[in-house]
Amino acid sequence: MFRVLSVIALCFPLFSPASARAETTVGQIIGGGNVTLRESDYSRKFEILEKLGAGMCRIPVNESIYDPSKEKGPQPERLDAVILAAHRHGIEPILLFEYYTRWNGPLGGSDRWQAIGRAFAERFAPGSEWLRSQGIARWGVQTYSAINEPMWRANNPTPIDPKQYAAALKGLADGVHSVDPSLRVNPGGWQECPLFAGKNPFVAAVAPLFNTGKLDAVGIHRYWDVDYVPMTGRYDFSLQYQFDKVKRAAGINDDVHFYTDEFNFKLREISEEDAARDFLTAIFDALTVVDREGRPVTRFAMPWNIFHRADRDEHYGLCTSDDPWQPTARGRVLQMVCRLCRDARIVSCDPRSTGITVLERAGAGDQIDRIWVWQNRRNWTDRPGSELTIGDLPDDARQLQVYDYDGLRQTLDIADKTSITVKDLPTEQTLIFVAK
Repeated sequence: MFRVLSVIALCFPLFSPASARAETTVGQIIGGGNVTLRESDYSRKFEILEKLGAGMCRIPVNESIYDPSKEKGPQPERLDAVILAAHRHGIEPILLFEYYTRWNGPLGGSDRWQAIGRAFAERFAPGSEWLRSQGIARWGVQTYSAINEPMWRANNPTPIDPKQYAAALKGLADGVHSVDPSLRVNPGGWQECPLFAGKNPFVAAVAPLFNTGKLDAVGIHRYWDVDYVPMTGRYDFSLQYQFDKVKRAAGINDDVHFYTDEFNFKLREISEEDAARDFLTAIFDALTVVDREGRPVTRFAMPWNIFHRADRDEHYGLCTSDDPWQPTARGRVLQMVCRLCRDARIVSCDPRSTGITVLERAGAGDQIDRIWVWQNRRNWTDRPGSELTIGDLPDDARQLQVYDYDGLRQTLDIADKTSITVKDLPTEQTLIFVAK
């Protein structure tokens, strides 16, 4: 027998200064990468993100730009065109300074990375002299990261020394913060498998930098897989669980944020349809990571890869055509989430217990649309089932739309109702309810 999950006037702590920005919408923290410096590449990708309603992108910066030689020093001006194009399309970039032992020289110490951070922040931080000269006053690059997946052996066959890694990130943070202490610096994303095994020495190396406020957010890459990183019945592979585990094991304070700039459900040994079903769960797993007090702390969430065609990237490609962009089933899930939630703000989320997130967005006139997202999967909610009772319906709401990964399932009349029980719901998937 299925149990009934009752949601009556869900109330959770709202945002505090330590949590993600209270006015941030879902659309502002969804994005994609990588965006290169070729105009033909970034123009197309920015158009795709803008049409989706996704507001962020990742721009990788290689060593030939961030430190081509000791004589020339960093050359941030080589990013001018792509940064201006991002602004025109309403996309906020994060910069990832890439470093791999397979291709690059010595990592260098704190002084080297301090110069890099200072040079790029001076040019691209909100309010910078150069951005003001371009007529841009209150926009810029707020997030700087370095050294993607340091344990990826294919690109780091010579292991990076954890102490040098920490020194480089400290230098980068000191350089960026010398321009503006409110700017954010992160380690590049960490691979999931070493984290599962508790064998990532880089986490402990940079824990003091989190605890002193030099680093802002823990970044984890999550590539779900039906065998190796399963979702069904396995909440211990969720990003929330991993975030909690990483902080606890390394002694990282609770006031840090979270991000993922690479996640997807791998198309392997399953159909695209099944991958799409589970991808919806993955998206809200990424968007709704919270701190110990239940405050949302996700800075940004970027599926890998919005721009890859499925015929060229069989596991992760989210489109069948990139010009114009035509989505796969997983791509349509992302498209649906952006359409329903891009202007919505998270009011509360409870990933560790009920698995329910509540969002609100502006409706017609002065009305407010309310959205509930339910991770209706074993071990993702404490009361999985085929019925959901939703309370605290908006006074002026007339319809309740019910969505699964395949789109709109049904529309229910809720005029003059304060609550409703929705029956015959599918299990082992994520559902979205929109009161309009």
